[in-house]
Amino acid sequence: MKGDSECGGSSMPAERNRRLKMNRLFTQLQATIPRPLSKATKEVVITETIRYIKELERKKNNLEQIKELQIQSHASGTTFMLPCMADADNCSVTVTVSANVAFFGIQTVARRGLITMILEVFSNHKAEILAANVAVNEGILTFAVTALLQIVADGEGEGEGEGAVEMIKREIMTL
Repeated sequence: MKGDSECGGSSMPAERNRRLKMNRLFTQLQATIPRPLSKATKEVVITETIRYIKELERKKNNLEQIKELQIQSHASGTTFMLPCMADADNCSVTVTVSANVAFFGIQTVARRGLITMILEVFSNHKAEILAANVAVNEGILTFAVTALLQIVADGEGEGEGEGAVEMIKREIMTL
């Protein structure tokens, strides 16, 4: 018996430390997933983590495409349509700005609560909605919003309206 404890004695603390470290890392991984997964198995957490990473990679690619479109449109001075995060084939955001009034044309796949979330984006940026029209045809939501933007001038007479438009546009695209 004495020989058994001597052979396994040195590896027990190392194995215990390894398990503790793995549990700590697993808990950290579980905390980084945006969906609550309390009492989920390790397999479910790992599957959700992989799905979340793929979703982030897709969003990154979409944002890189949007950046390219913005660069091209600024160079040519044209209005451009931005793909939404939900489904780039069936979704777009068009923005036209005149002084402190902006028109947002949004087309996306319809889903429950989306209009409310879009309106909250405008509210968060203190944009007063002057008109809004909603239509759904064959599962595609078309939402047109005319909004009055709060323009705050800085010391050089430049307004922040353009920045607000960009922020509203980006937030809508991430819904």
